[in-house]
Parts: sequence; structure tokens; C-alpha cells
Amino acid sequence: MVDALKLVCIGGGTGLSTLLSGIKQYTSNRRTGSEVINMDNLAAIVSVSDDGGSSGRLVEEFDVIPPGDIRKLLVALSHDDELLAKLFEYRFSSNGDLGGHTVGNLLLIALTELNDGSFPKAIQEASKLLSTRGQIIPVSLDGTILCAELIGGDIVCGESNIPERSNREPIKRVFLKPRENGKQHQDKPYECVAHTEAVGVIDNADAIIIGPGSLYTSIMPNLVIKEIAETIQASDAMKIYICNVMSQPGETDGYSVTDHVEALLSHAPGISLDCIIVNNQPAPEKIIERYRQKELSGKFSQMKTLMEEVLSMLETKQVEDFAEGKTMDSVLYLTENISQLTNETKQMAGPSNVQIFYHPARDNLGDIQIVEAELITTAAIDSDGLQTVIRHHPEKLAQTLVKVLADHPKLHEPSA
Repeated sequence: MVDALKLVCIGGGTGLSTLLSGIKQYTSNRRTGSEVINMDNLAAIVSVSDDGGSSGRLVEEFDVIPPGDIRKLLVALSHDDELLAKLFEYRFSSNGDLGGHTVGNLLLIALTELNDGSFPKAIQEASKLLSTRGQIIPVSLDGTILCAELIGGDIVCGESNIPERSNREPIKRVFLKPRENGKQHQDKPYECVAHTEAVGVIDNADAIIIGPGSLYTSIMPNLVIKEIAETIQASDAMKIYICNVMSQPGETDGYSVTDHVEALLSHAPGISLDCIIVNNQPAPEKIIERYRQKELSGKFSQMKTLMEEVLSMLETKQVEDFAEGKTMDSVLYLTENISQLTNETKQMAGPSNVQIFYHPARDNLGDIQIVEAELITTAAIDSDGLQTVIRHHPEKLAQTLVKVLADHPKLHEPSA
């Protein structure tokens, strides 16, 4: 009998926890084909550049690796009492110092301090508490800040600032810089150091699954670490990319499947993909309209900001500046951005501008296998008021992944 496959899942945030919870449910229910996955052989590599909410505050106060995404994965892979998992996710609602923090985040910080500052050891201890199966591994133990370079050259620093930035130019690339904590210096080029355990599990993997998750703020922070990208590139493992189901304002506005893949490969050149999993199930029209409304609101807000900047230039600059042409060049550049936003707004009539589908005529992905399936569900989230959003359906995603893994060459090797 062939051993189960050793899986490595790479990402962060809600996307990776959705995938892992789906795999856990699918294998626990002993669904068809689930025997190809052994949860004890599964490893999740998670990005560590989160600087928003509870995690951001704890990073500032304790100079630690942000715990939020790690906490989500611990809960996703927990096989223990449901009450304990709920406790880990409980968020204090007061207006005091505890307001916004989760019990799990605070517990991870406490466990780190109890283990001489070792965050990996804190994860191991928390895993025991929750009876978590599989490994959860930070991609790096460095304190980092995620930065995005926009196509016009501006740099936006901070993971939480990237999707919310006022300059809505498309992202050219993301990169990491060291967090200023008194221990690191920027007097020479910075190269983030990969966690040795992350490199080890990738090197030993039978299959590497990238995504789903925010392209530039959850997935890329892993792939821009040179040693991680090089280890994936050198691996003979099956490499699978799970494409997002919806575009994300400020990150992937109007992106096609090909745009996602090209961005990924531009950040980690040399990596080859064997398979891309894509949703082909239309979302409810009412929800699509809400997404479109949010996108339109964002684009008109961008246009307003740009027009106010142009008016400010025209009202404050001297005639001599115009004669030299410097101000006019800036005005024309901003005008081109406004024109681009106007064209994008006109093109937002169809749902495909917010929901991501594979289009054979438009998506040129060479020999990469494309697997389409109905993968979505709706979820209610409390973000500036209760909202209904589109997410991957955990078990449907796991079922589709298992079907892809069933073709793995290792599972078809002749018996000794």
C-alpha cells in the first residue's frame, strides 16, 4: 500500500485557514479518496507580515511574530473540544486595552514568553492544547514589514495599508524590509531569512499547494523570500495553485486567472505550476451587485482624490512653474490616471470584473492543467457592519484538491 502524500500548503489569512479546515473535515469524514492525505504529514507555511488589528498592536508592544494568522490555522486544524477552539477565537469587545484582542493571540504571546521567546515552541504548545494535527510553520522568524511598489514608483509600507492606500495605481511588486526594532539595521540590502523548518518541509513534500488567499498580502510574502522560492523551484513535488474566487480592491482589481499566475511567477521566477484550481460557479447576483458597488465606490473615491490633487496644483503653483513644464507634466500624469479609472468604471457591467473565472480564449496558461469546479459559498463577516461575502467552500475545495492529488505519480508506483 502506497503511503499518503506529504502536503505543504503555503499562504496566510482566511484563505489558508479555509483550505485547512476543509481538508480536516474531508479526511475526518473519510470521504472518497481522503486516504491520500495523512493529517500528521501535512504542513502549513504561513506569512508573518500582518500588521493590522490585534496582531499589529501585539507586534508593536511585544516585538513578536504576528500571531493572528497562526491562531486561525491552529483553530482550523484543531481536533479537540469545540469550546476550546471557540475560546481561542473569542475577541474582547471592550474599549479598553483588551478591546479587539483575541484570547488565542494573547495566549500565543504568553506561551512565547514562557518559552524564552521562542515563537515556534509557543506554536507547538498551543497545538497540544488544541490537539492540532499537522505542522504550522512561520515562513520566517524575522521581524518584517511588507511593502508594495506601485507602477508609478510610489512605495506603500505595511500589509494593512496596501489594500487601503490612497494612491490606487496597480501593484508592480511587493517586497520585505526589516522591522525597526533596535536589532536590525538597513545599512545594506536586506534578505529575509527563511525559517529552516519551512525549507525542510518544502524540500520533503510530495505536493505543494499555493493559495488561496490575498495575492499580494498573504501569498507573495512567502514567495519573495529567496530560499523559499528556490526550494519550491528545485522540488519535484506536484505544484498546485488555488486561484481566488473574487477580485480584491486595492490588490487584484480586474485580474484574470492569467494575471494572478503571472504576478505569482514574476515574484518567484523559475517556479513551474502543474495545476490551477479555479471556481466556475456564479455567485448570487445580489451579492455580486454589492461587490460591484464597493468597487465603483472605490474607483470614484480614487478619481476624487486625483482631481483634488490636480486642482490643488493648478491653484497653488506659480506661472513660472508652468512655463518650465514641471507642473504640467504632473497634471498630465494624474489626468492619465483619471482617464484609466474612468475606462475601468465603464467596463464594470459584467460580474466577471469582480468574480474570477477561467476563460480559455483570454487565459493563455500553456501546458498547465486547469481544473474547474463549483467551489464557492457565502459567509457573513462583521467588518464595519455585517456583510455577506463570497468564500471558497472548505469541503468542496478539499474534494477538488483530492481529485487532483489522485493523479500524483507516487500513488501509481508499482508495489514492491
